[in-house]
Amino acid sequence: MSRELVAAIRAGRGDAVIEGGRRTSYPQLLDDAGALAASLRRHGAGPGTVVPVQGTGTTETITQIVAVLLTGAAYAPVDSRTPDRTVAAFARLCGASVVLGARRDTAHGLRWTDSAEIVADASREPWTRRTVPGSTAYVIATSGTSGAPKGVVLPEPAVLAYLGWAMAEYGGGYGAPLFTSLGFDLTVTSLLGPLVSGRTVAVLDPVRWPLAVVTDPRPFDEAGFVKLTPSQLDIACRLMTETGTRSSVPVLVVGGEAMRGPALARWRDRFPAAAIVNEYGPSEAAVGCCRYTVPDGFTGADVPIGTPPPGVGLELAPLPADYAYPRDPGGEHGELVITGAQVAAGYLVPDALGRGVLTPFAVRAGQRRYPSGDHVSRGPGGLFTYHGRIGREVKVNGFRVNLAAIESRLADCPGVLAATVAAGPGGLTAHVAASGPAVTPRSVRRYLLEFFPVYAVPAEIAVGPEIAVTERGKLATALSSPHSEDRS
Repeated sequence: MSRELVAAIRAGRGDAVIEGGRRTSYPQLLDDAGALAASLRRHGAGPGTVVPVQGTGTTETITQIVAVLLTGAAYAPVDSRTPDRTVAAFARLCGASVVLGARRDTAHGLRWTDSAEIVADASREPWTRRTVPGSTAYVIATSGTSGAPKGVVLPEPAVLAYLGWAMAEYGGGYGAPLFTSLGFDLTVTSLLGPLVSGRTVAVLDPVRWPLAVVTDPRPFDEAGFVKLTPSQLDIACRLMTETGTRSSVPVLVVGGEAMRGPALARWRDRFPAAAIVNEYGPSEAAVGCCRYTVPDGFTGADVPIGTPPPGVGLELAPLPADYAYPRDPGGEHGELVITGAQVAAGYLVPDALGRGVLTPFAVRAGQRRYPSGDHVSRGPGGLFTYHGRIGREVKVNGFRVNLAAIESRLADCPGVLAATVAAGPGGLTAHVAASGPAVTPRSVRRYLLEFFPVYAVPAEIAVGPEIAVTERGKLATALSSPHSEDRS
């Protein structure tokens, strides 16, 4: 990717990144990233290595990611809220001993450092504008909900294939605003997409970004596209409804969670000029491998995920014999199997020492194959529709969360006899059977935060002498325990 990235940056005109009143031109981005890349090379970065980058979408973080790619290394994006213990395990999995991010003390055998320290520690050498080809663009954690993290290895050709068709279909305007989590592969579209197409990344505050839609809508209205999750779009629409504002953004690319038909009316009311694109894709298939532009007047409950772009194949594998369909709207049903140009190389899984070992995906007829674990149907015109996860993995705010992994960790919590976790409209709910009064919702939450990011910690935790169940033997969604706490 380094060659393609350098070519795009060299050809870029105007601003590469805008953050508040700070503007970084394409030549400046190339100079800053090049200086850091030269220093990173002296620290061992290059093809076959991985450099974790932790933070939020800022000018410095973007420069760090570009610098890593210029060395031929892969970057490993890590959200700023990820616990140090989890970051250290992920870095060890990637074979890294240093994380680029906010400079702070060593923790869990790992050193955090910023760009200034890296450059200062190395003998400053001029960057020769020589690009180094690499084989991997980035390595991303699948969920962050396991004590032994697993990384998805995305080859450069897979990422470039995605960015190529996505920018051809979504690109326009100045580029795109960036406000989504660095550790979420949905962010690749808004971060790298504008840069490889010579456009601009407009950095917004990851918490206060909805206010920009009302107070300074230009980053949205003048963008070629805005990418976000359905939950984020709902947040923006609520604020816009309260203030009576509307946006003229031309394209909304919505992904990370299932899109539901009833939400379309309120989205269109606030974004009347926008084409709404439902983009589907697991981390194992380079961000997005299927898309559907929702037509005006669509009234269905489940919005199709559409059709694959060129170079991507979608197949249906049989569902488990005991699989319970949530609904059957017709069409041919099965587990979605993704093949072709965008499929990841495989997983980095930890060995006995926590070091990553690549487990490659299966190859058939020269094509990598990834069984997604998603239940889909294929209807008239070849349109695919998503119906949910086949197993116990769910999505919370766009992040994949394994309910079984949380339950397993809860079982190790001192004083906990048993626990179960479920996902509902309000988020995750945990019911905990405790041995005594020392176990409280607050103590359980503190324990889970040592291992999981905040989005994977249940919003509601009920503690009692036994786990509440319904008359049908299913987990009760209402929290009737006096020892319950709501974090939503």
